[in-house]
Amino acid sequence: MTTYYLDTSVAVHALHGERSAEAWFDAITESAEDRLVSSRLLQTELTRVLRRDGLAVQRREPILRSVDLAPISEWLLTGAEAITSQLKTLDALHLATALAFGSDVVVATHDAALKTAVDAAGLRWIDPVVP
Repeated sequence: MTTYYLDTSVAVHALHGERSAEAWFDAITESAEDRLVSSRLLQTELTRVLRRDGLAVQRREPILRSVDLAPISEWLLTGAEAITSQLKTLDALHLATALAFGSDVVVATHDAALKTAVDAAGLRWIDPVVP
């Protein structure tokens, strides 16, 4: 079983129907061999994107139903604070959460800075947006 950590950068592409991100998301969620996880932050970020774009918030539901969301805890906030890579706050929270899932997690991201930080943290990443 592979555990994939879903970063918002990929989720937004799937949400907006970007073909390769959507196909990857569908394949992972239909697989009995894979698990999709993320931070509770994903729900907030998807909501903000939809509101900013003037779209119905309910459009996020198919993604959120398919992802196990980890709560944002004091422990994760402290973990994000300890990350020394040059990351924005929300990306640091995503990386701290991915790290909490263990060293075998694969981070699905389209964000260049997060890819670099994931490498530095010793995790693997994939970019489902780039076919």
